[in-house]
Amino acid sequence: MDLSPALLTEDDVVAALAATEASVRAAHRRRLELLAEALRCGYDLDACRQVMRVDPAELKQWTAQVELFLPSITPTGQPLPPLHPAVGAVLADAELSDRHLRELTRAIVTLKLPDESEPILVEAARSVEPKVVRQLADRIRDRLDQDAVDEIDEPAAEPADVLHLRDLPGGRVEFWGELSAETGARFTAMLEPLSQPRPDGPKDRAHRLGEAFGDLVSLASRSEHLPSEAGERPHISVVVDFETLRHGIGHAVLDGDHYLSAAQARRIACDARVIPVVLGGNSEVLDLGRTKRTVSVAQRKALHARDRGCAFPGCGRPPKWCDAHHVRFWMNGGGTDLDNLVLLCRTHHSLIHHSRWTITMTGGVPAFIPPRHVDPAQRPRQNLLHRPPASLAA
Repeated sequence: MDLSPALLTEDDVVAALAATEASVRAAHRRRLELLAEALRCGYDLDACRQVMRVDPAELKQWTAQVELFLPSITPTGQPLPPLHPAVGAVLADAELSDRHLRELTRAIVTLKLPDESEPILVEAARSVEPKVVRQLADRIRDRLDQDAVDEIDEPAAEPADVLHLRDLPGGRVEFWGELSAETGARFTAMLEPLSQPRPDGPKDRAHRLGEAFGDLVSLASRSEHLPSEAGERPHISVVVDFETLRHGIGHAVLDGDHYLSAAQARRIACDARVIPVVLGGNSEVLDLGRTKRTVSVAQRKALHARDRGCAFPGCGRPPKWCDAHHVRFWMNGGGTDLDNLVLLCRTHHSLIHHSRWTITMTGGVPAFIPPRHVDPAQRPRQNLLHRPPASLAA
C-alpha cells in the first residue's frame, strides 16, 4: 500500500515522482501501440476518440506519432521498422513523454529538418524538457536557413537620465532614478530577454529582473569602451588571508570595507577583473595580482568559439553573458588553461559552486555530471543548443 505523500522524505518524493513519470510514459507508449492496431485493422478511430474523450486535434497528434515512430506491418504481414528509428528506440524504452514526441514530430513534419538532426534531438529529449528540444530544433533550422537579420536604425537617446545610489549594510547597493523614453525602452529591451522564467531561476518578476540587471552589469564591466581610473581599467580588489585561501573557510574583504564569504569570493573571482591580495599571519602581502587567474582576451575568444555560450545542458545564454569558470577551482590549484575553463551564465555558475553538479572535460569539450537525485545513472550531458555536429554547424 502506498504511503501518503505527507509521510515521505524528500528522496522518497523524488523517487516516487520519477516512477510515476515512467509509468505515464509507458502508458502513452501502450496507447500508441493500441492506436497502431486500430489503424492497421481499419477500426473506427472516432469511436476510439470518444472512448478516450480527447479532442480530434489530440488524436491527430497521436496518429502522427504512430506513423512516424512505431514499427508497422505490410499488407503481406512483413514487419517494417519505424520511419524514424532513433526516436522509436527510446520510445520503446519509455524514455520520452507525449510532449517530447510532439516536439520531435514538429521538427520532422513542420520544420522538415534533415535526418542527421534526429539523433541530436533524441539525445536532448532524454535529458531536457520539451521546451529545450523545441529551441534546439529552431537553432538547427536557423543554422540551415542562414537567414539574414535586418538591423533597425534607432534615433539618438534623449538627455534626461538620472540615477541615485546609496550604500546599504553588507555591501549591497540601493539605486533609483528616471530614464528618458528612449533610454528606458532600450533598458527594458535588454532586460526582458534575460528575465524570462526558467526552471532553475528566480520565480517572481522582481528577482528575475534583478538577476538580469546583474548580467547587464557583468557585460558592461567587460566592455573595451569603459574609461580608466587612476590609470587602470575598472576592477575590484579582494583581500583574503592565506588560511582562508587554502581551506576555503572564513571571510574575504571586497574593495576594502565589504565582507564576503570565502565561497562568494571564489565564485566572483572566477572571471572578474580581480586583484587578489593574499596576506600572511602578520598581514604581510604574500601575493598581489596573480594575473594567471584572469582569463586572457585570447582565451576568452577561444572559449567563445568552443562553448558558444553557457555550456550547461539546455541553457541558451550567449557567450557575452557568461563567465569563465575554472573546472578545478583556482583556489584548489586549477590552472587558467582552456582544458580547465568553461563558459557559464550567472545562474549556472552559481549552481556549479553550490550544488553537487560536476564538470569533466571530454575531448576538450565540457560535460556535466548531474547529482544522483537528478539522474541515478549520472550520465554525462552536454549543451546541444550550442554544439551541433559539424555537418549542421553554421
